[in-house]
Amino acid sequence: MRTRTALVVGVSLAVGMAMFAAAHAVKPPKQAAAAEAFVKSLSESERAAALRPLDDGERTKWIFTRDARPGLYIRDMDADTRQATLALADSFLSAAGREQWRLIRVVEAINAVNEKARGTTPPTYGDDLYAVCFFGSPSESAWAFQIEGHHFVLNAACADGVVTVTPAFTGSFPVAVESGADKGKRPLGAAVEVAFELAKSFDDAQRKTARIMDGTPADVMWAVGSDAKEPDMRGVMRDAMTDAQKKLVDKLLAVHAGLLDEDVASAQLREWREKFGGKLAFAFVGETALDAGLAKAHYYRLTSPCFTIEYDSTNADASHVHCVWSDPHANFGGDALRAHIKGAHAAPAGKK
Repeated sequence: MRTRTALVVGVSLAVGMAMFAAAHAVKPPKQAAAAEAFVKSLSESERAAALRPLDDGERTKWIFTRDARPGLYIRDMDADTRQATLALADSFLSAAGREQWRLIRVVEAINAVNEKARGTTPPTYGDDLYAVCFFGSPSESAWAFQIEGHHFVLNAACADGVVTVTPAFTGSFPVAVESGADKGKRPLGAAVEVAFELAKSFDDAQRKTARIMDGTPADVMWAVGSDAKEPDMRGVMRDAMTDAQKKLVDKLLAVHAGLLDEDVASAQLREWREKFGGKLAFAFVGETALDAGLAKAHYYRLTSPCFTIEYDSTNADASHVHCVWSDPHANFGGDALRAHIKGAHAAPAGKK
């Protein structure tokens, strides 16, 4: 996040946000330079695959499964474009987010080797099976970028200098790297450790309130097809927690937000801080001990009036994890980008 104190994400983080918003809105975001470099790196054939108008319908479509998708695949890029693509994706992420993205690709690469050994063709796993689309032009005040593949999706948008990355999706199957130098590392492990610590701290009444459903869901519920779904504020409210629990729920949000570039995270959390005063709910279903939880289905959710972050480990004997961040008013650039498109692409007066 923006400052050392922002590692604890509480209501106090509203200080300085008005100054940030004003400063950020009058200059191009730093991601614009990476976007310019990406577009310049494209050959004619790559441009045909990757570039689309800002109002193209594909901008608000996404999947996170192992399916064919539109756009320019990393596997089909030359070395310069591949480097520019990864640099652009990295520009929306923090060091922790870049490491998570790297580990997700490590898992996918191992799965690809195993898939090839089984004789599966064409390949469905691979660290290069991520497709990118760029909507609009980075020289304009509004543009969007999407990188999408199995277990990693960023829907990034810039509208008048403010960058958002939502809906965003990460996942891993299995939960940990199985071999090589990164063996044992869990791409999504940092956040769930905090969530388990928080859930373990609950008393019986809190545990009952946090258990918002009888059993864990089949998957995250705010992903594809639910982009406009409003948050569900069931769970234990932050205001009803002990001071120690408040610190844990703040830390959990900080871990999730800390995967994003600090300016992106600040922009993404601005409405929550300024309009809703940091209101937050935590829900948890499943085991409350980390060792047991990794072997049994578990689910948690952080909800505010404007965004939902949810994590599930419910498939393949709880070895298949998903996490999504969704904000119905900011997804795909939200109201700001819709207003820009309506104004910039509206027919001139007197014409239809």
